[in-house]
Amino acid sequence: MVNTNHQLPILHIEAKTLGEAWIKTLHAVWKYGKFMPNHYEEAPSKEASVIVNVTDPLSEPKIHQADAIALKCCKLDGGSYIKEIIEGTLDSKVDEGHLSYTYHRRLQSWGKSVPKHSEILKKLGIPFCEFEDGIDQIQFLIEKAKEESISRKLQITTWIPWKDLKISGAPCLQRLWFRIVNDESLILETAWRSRDLFKAWGSNVNGMVALGKLIADKLGLELIQYVDFSNSLHIYGSDFEEVTKIFQIMEKRGIKI
Repeated sequence: MVNTNHQLPILHIEAKTLGEAWIKTLHAVWKYGKFMPNHYEEAPSKEASVIVNVTDPLSEPKIHQADAIALKCCKLDGGSYIKEIIEGTLDSKVDEGHLSYTYHRRLQSWGKSVPKHSEILKKLGIPFCEFEDGIDQIQFLIEKAKEESISRKLQITTWIPWKDLKISGAPCLQRLWFRIVNDESLILETAWRSRDLFKAWGSNVNGMVALGKLIADKLGLELIQYVDFSNSLHIYGSDFEEVTKIFQIMEKRGIKI
């Protein structure tokens, strides 16, 4: 007999805005998440597999007022996180060996040679291949979308199998899939293997929607829907106290989720 107590909860969230989606998702995982071990803390985290459908991703509020991390790195400091994804402001850190990846590098220079990574792979005796400048998947995507707007293979990925299973620091974001509707609208769906709901989700989705809008603009389309799926969406034990405070304050002020 299957032990259902060992299964992860599968949660589905519907929201109009990104800000609304964050607080609804935080509440759902807080209430229904399963306690699971993790690599970073002795205390277990609360975890679930979650799909979130945001029906008007460009509307406000894009960031919930309680999401201090997203407010800082997507708004208050001039949008440094979004610039990292769109402009590649931290790509040099990968070349210097200080970062294992950036999403900009994986999406717009996939497979680009990183000498320090190559040294590690050679020492491990792992076969790998590299590209001097990398592959600009976004440009390939745009070209394909213009050639065949009804295509269902408009996707880009981050995973580099010979590297990400062997070198620490694999990307959480795995895949972005796009669908064009009636040559007018664009839908963006993203898939993530693992991410921190409390401290990263809000920033992540704002970065993805900014990238989705950029691609929509290049195609002369309107970004109308954002769907976010996480295999492991979790709240770390070290954040339990802060999360509890958020819900206590909202309840005290009569704010419904």
